[in-house]
Amino acid sequence: MVNLTTLNLAQAKEATGMLLDQLGLPAYLFEVEPCEGAHWQVRVDCAADDGWQSLTIPVDVKRLLDSATNPRARAQMLADWARTLGVYRRPSPNVS
Repeated sequence: MVNLTTLNLAQAKEATGMLLDQLGLPAYLFEVEPCEGAHWQVRVDCAADDGWQSLTIPVDVKRLLDSATNPRARAQMLADWARTLGVYRRPSPNVS
């Protein structure tokens, strides 16, 4: 279990921002919300074709913090979040 500290919260926000950037969302806002225990929440507001959509993703805070420095943890988090947020990703540009 990770104790709630200002440093952990800042690191969790930084890791979340990096993950969301890597997912290629065209526009988003997010907030990391600490909760009791090992699971926190990431609240994401994403631009969609019909306006903004809000989603809440439960996250294991240890995995989230590990994703900043551990490529395997990052790849797993990206895969998990891609299933949830994939519909909001921008299309890959065509390479000619």
